[in-house]
Amino acid sequence: MSLASLYIKNVRNLAETHIEPAPCLNIIHGVNASGKTSLLEAIYLLGRARSFRSSHIQNVISKGADGFTVVGQVNISAEQRIPLGIEYMAEKMRMRAAGQTLERTSDLVTHLPLLLINPDSHKILTLGPRQRRRFMDWGVFHVEHAFMPVWARYCRALKQRNASLRCSGRSMPEDVWSMELQESASRIDSLRREYLRDYLPLFVGFVEKLLPLEGVSLRYLRGWAQDAEYREVLARSLEKDRSLGYTSRGPHRADVMIEVAGKPAQEYTSGGQQKLLICAMYLAQAALLKVRAQRQCIILVDDLPAELDTQHRRKLIDLLCELDAQIMVTTTDRELIHVPEIAGRKMFHVEHGVVTERTF
Repeated sequence: MSLASLYIKNVRNLAETHIEPAPCLNIIHGVNASGKTSLLEAIYLLGRARSFRSSHIQNVISKGADGFTVVGQVNISAEQRIPLGIEYMAEKMRMRAAGQTLERTSDLVTHLPLLLINPDSHKILTLGPRQRRRFMDWGVFHVEHAFMPVWARYCRALKQRNASLRCSGRSMPEDVWSMELQESASRIDSLRREYLRDYLPLFVGFVEKLLPLEGVSLRYLRGWAQDAEYREVLARSLEKDRSLGYTSRGPHRADVMIEVAGKPAQEYTSGGQQKLLICAMYLAQAALLKVRAQRQCIILVDDLPAELDTQHRRKLIDLLCELDAQIMVTTTDRELIHVPEIAGRKMFHVEHGVVTERTF
């Protein structure tokens, strides 16, 4: 899975841009505010239909423009290539793949698996469970086709139960939603456990290659007591949930704690170590996607040199290239990036929103 070509119109300061990325390593360099991150943002928009820089999609549109467009030719395999595109116009997002209109963002995500490592990635360690839950579920979604339907079933039942909890003056029988929630919650928990079972050894392996840090582990918290049936938990928490107005336990409250020597990783590691730890997390996800689904993803790395010394920058680039994934790396200084002698590499220079291909 890789981008053979990319067309961008009116994304931030990129007025109109067309590039043909290399299948392996792409170095994107330029001074600050030149448009390097906007280029990665456009790719992210194409694969996720949202920005990683703003929660308001309107902020992505170039000044004075009415909307934006991103179109890519995606290599599905050595023999198959499809067009993939998104357009945001008149406050409406339109998505298409292989000539067909897509109604759900999940359909778009399936066509272009993306992983992003940027200066905000440390939040997966420092913020609440939501970031880590989304990280875990990205992996489960891409390797297990059953996950999305069962997650959708769970969310529908959860929404109905929460609505009933907020209806004052009405008593709700304990088993109205409990059967559907129990079945889907158990399946979600099982799929997550299976994924993390395969993920953990890959993660630990990449940690060992990237940094001298012993005792790294993951602790999965499923969102309710480990020794209880979910229906029992729902029944016991009914009065509490009524007072809160929402369901306080379940897969939607799950977490994956990253620990070092039994302590939260953010309390044990430096800024540079945290960046390498996070890189190991994403490298393991890309590797497991290849093993379990026989698919490659695109890895976007914004400002790779930040907080890393020469030795670790070199290690990280080498490991990224070994994944057989398409890599997009930005930097303000081309000389800070070790570029291995491999086929399938390109360099792009960005200046004032204009992207040009350069030779090494």
